[in-house]
Parts: sequence; C-alpha cells; structure tokens
Amino acid sequence: MGKVTYIIPIHKFDESVETLLPNALTSIKDTKKDYTVILVGPEDVLSKTEPIVEKLKMKTSVKYVKNEGKTDFASQVNAGAFACTTKYFCVVEYDDAIMEYWPKVAEDYQNDTGAKILIPLVQLVKNGEFAAFANEIAWSAAFGKEDEMLLGLGHLDIDQLNIFMDFNVTGAFINTEDFISIGGLKPSLKVAAWYEFLLRACQNGLDVYVVPKLGYSHTIWRDGSYMSESAKDISKEEGTWLIETARQEYFFKKDREKKFGE
Repeated sequence: MGKVTYIIPIHKFDESVETLLPNALTSIKDTKKDYTVILVGPEDVLSKTEPIVEKLKMKTSVKYVKNEGKTDFASQVNAGAFACTTKYFCVVEYDDAIMEYWPKVAEDYQNDTGAKILIPLVQLVKNGEFAAFANEIAWSAAFGKEDEMLLGLGHLDIDQLNIFMDFNVTGAFINTEDFISIGGLKPSLKVAAWYEFLLRACQNGLDVYVVPKLGYSHTIWRDGSYMSESAKDISKEEGTWLIETARQEYFFKKDREKKFGE
C-alpha cells in the first residue's frame, strides 16, 4: 500500500471542529506510517484549521483542497480523492480516530489478498462511551457464502450487500485509481452513497474485504454531525427510496441524480 492519504472533509468550522479535529489528526500522526492528510472544504473554513495543524507540527504533511462548490459529504470526499496522489486513501471524519496499528494491519492484509477496498472493524462511540461494533457481521460464518469460502470470510459481494447494507466505510483504505475509475461517490444518494459505492465496486470486480481487526473509532449521533443532520432532513419514505435507488443505480458509474418524488 505504501504511503497513504487521509481525507478529512470539513464543510464548516465551529467549536466542535476546533475541539475534535486535533484528536483525529493526532490519531493519524500516531500511526507513524508515511502519510499525507488532505483537508477538504471552503477556503474560509480551511484557513481556520491552519493553527491546529501548525500546533500539532503537521504542516508539511497536510494539503488543503479548496472546494467552494457542493460541500455535502460525498462531494467533499470526491474532491479529496481527485487531489490524492497516493495509491490508497482513507476517509476520516473530523470527530473520529484511526487506531495506530490499522495502516500496518491493512497493508499486510492487502499484500495477502490484493484487495482494493479494506474495511476495518469499527468501534461506535456515543456521548464519549463505547456503544457497539460495526462491520463484524462480515466475519460471521452464517453471513459467508459456501461457494466463496476460497476467498475467505470477510469478503463482500452484491448478494451479501443486498442482505445487509449498514457497513461503516469511513476508516477504510480504498484504491485511489479504482475509486475514480468507477465514478467515486454519488452525492444525489446522500446517506446511501457509501452503500451504493460498495455495490458498484463489487459490480465492477473490485475485491472488498472487511479485515478482522478493530481499526477505527466512529462517533455516532453527535449533534451537528453529518448523520444527525441528515436524519433531520430525510424522511422515512425518502430513506427507503434512497436504499432502493442505490440498488438500481450501482450498474451506472455516473451519478444520474435521481430525485425523490420525481
């Protein structure tokens, strides 16, 4: 895998970013692996993150990608990926953290499997306390497919993703060239964008694995977070429509920008 890039989307700068971003950056720094960080967001937001980067003495390892257009999560990730010059990248939310051993474990696993997308087991944290694990279902014998045992437990395919969709992909290492070649994330699919991307990755023959190692700590339902804000704006009916649409749109690399209710 070699040197990797960590993409941190930031669409606004407020007290929570000022408080939590240093922890995310420190967790990357503590991996002691060769890395670059890309902070993506509007220019006025990025300028306010510079003192944090300087204080952590990460200035030479951080790039700023100005994205003045769409600042939704998927568009921010795409902007970061297109600016990425390393073979693999990893999306880190500013209120999350990378486990220090995760890059080395992922690299070893990638060397063994040739996987293009390596997803970690994830610790979900609510109000500062452990709440649950995510992605562990991929290592259940009942979830695995008998005719794919040669690929090993943890390997995901379309059939499995049609059964279980709730995989946490932030914290995963993703092959940059493949991400771009199959179209990146589709902003129109909102909270279902990662799900549709995994379906599309499998459709295009990319090996997707969940690695049996805790590699990422993800904050859930924090006030002001992407998911909590999305939950306020997306009705139950639209949420169902987004999932159903994701299952129809993964055949297409381009975002066809379908709209709910149209």
